[in-house]
Amino acid sequence: MNTPLLPETSKTPSVDGRTARRDRGRTAVLEAALDLFEEENLEPTPEQIALRAGVSTRSVYRYFQDRDELVRAIIAHKQLKILPLFHIENIGKGDLDSRLSRLVDSRLRVYDAIGATARAMAIKASSDPVISEQIQFRKSVFREQIEVNFRQEFDRMTSSHRNNSLNAIDALTQLDSLDRFHVDLQLSLDLTRELLIASIQALLTTAS
Repeated sequence: MNTPLLPETSKTPSVDGRTARRDRGRTAVLEAALDLFEEENLEPTPEQIALRAGVSTRSVYRYFQDRDELVRAIIAHKQLKILPLFHIENIGKGDLDSRLSRLVDSRLRVYDAIGATARAMAIKASSDPVISEQIQFRKSVFREQIEVNFRQEFDRMTSSHRNNSLNAIDALTQLDSLDRFHVDLQLSLDLTRELLIASIQALLTTAS
């Protein structure tokens, strides 16, 4: 009898080899799609992905049942890769300048890593509840980080001032806003950083 803690003894080397090849092929497809996202091809066709991955179009359809499953897998693959970037070291600790710099730098690292993927997610969100839920979860994490990081300042505000400041900082630092600054307004990431720091500092220090 096999136990759950031991490898399945029924698997043969040939089966393991086929599984490994399939995993490598699937990963190649996902990485190829992410490369196309970065080149601003936000809705690549299976044919384009197959060409970039060096596999047949038929292989793409073997790995994924349909286009929706493919897009979800691409997004999940990217999210897993960049998960450590969401962590803010020493959140809520230190003086305001230090906390402000850490939060803004964290947001810009995340944006630099997944900006193109986030745009692709936004395109699909209205028709895919799973992707929409992922976006809302990310936004809620970002908002909670703001509350924790600037709790000292928020605690000194009136309730209405706190809510207004929190909402404004939340809106400024979501990925779609960073996309507006960087893509639509063509600001460099350095200029975007300066804008965010100045704006957030004003929101946190203006008297109620």
